[in-house]
Amino acid sequence: MWVAHFAPSLLLARFAPSTPLWALAFAGALPDFLFFALNIAGLEYGHSHTHAAPSTANVFGFDIKGSTTNCLPYSAFYPYTHSTAGQVSLAVLFGIIITLIYRLPPTSFAALVLATLSHLPLDIAISRDESGVTGSEYTRPIWKRDASVPLLDYPWGTFTSDFGIFLFAILFHARTVYPPEEYQQQRGQPNVTSSSAVRSVRVEKKDLTSAYFGVLFFAAVLQAHFSFWGGPVERGDWVTAAVFMAEIVVFAGTLNWLEGYTKVDAKVDEVKKTN
Repeated sequence: MWVAHFAPSLLLARFAPSTPLWALAFAGALPDFLFFALNIAGLEYGHSHTHAAPSTANVFGFDIKGSTTNCLPYSAFYPYTHSTAGQVSLAVLFGIIITLIYRLPPTSFAALVLATLSHLPLDIAISRDESGVTGSEYTRPIWKRDASVPLLDYPWGTFTSDFGIFLFAILFHARTVYPPEEYQQQRGQPNVTSSSAVRSVRVEKKDLTSAYFGVLFFAAVLQAHFSFWGGPVERGDWVTAAVFMAEIVVFAGTLNWLEGYTKVDAKVDEVKKTN
């Protein structure tokens, strides 16, 4: 999973509107970010995965062959960042830090914890191996009866599943960015009476559409890199690890920019002052 880890932030933002969107987005990818950091330090690492022969999946009587090279690792040593105990600890610690720094309400703390904890089930959905509570690994994910044919062998499969999940989250965010009246003071569309102010709101909505398409295009690029050219992150591969860490930070920042774009209150106030 890659861009799908940012999807929960777009859903949770609706229910915890005072929480910075960058923090929710970063929380969803936090275990991966720390995994890459610990990979550089040599404390966690993935195992290389190259098939001598491609794995094959039978779909409606048709054999679909997977990739033989450049597969992402399904087995990894990551007891600190990808075990259940590790992710619960990360979720609570990160939630406390952000809540105290920004003086957020309890709903924001809960949203940050949920965003971080969403990482594990999303990983299990497509990975063949995943860390258990103690850091041990099992090889039969909940979605697959035949664990010998993991989805990660099929780059188009990972691209479609990840990007599809993120697309759903973007659509949800776009539909709920102007919440009901009780949320107007936080994220909602303000009440305006002048015709020029109304026209300004419409312009903002048009620009917002372009912003959403821009975010989707960026997400597609990042997911394509992950699915088709990412390659395994093995012990000491600090270049690949650093690239993935940078992608997480930049994309979280992009969603933070999107959050600012959805808040039109200040711009509408400026229009009202000029009339």
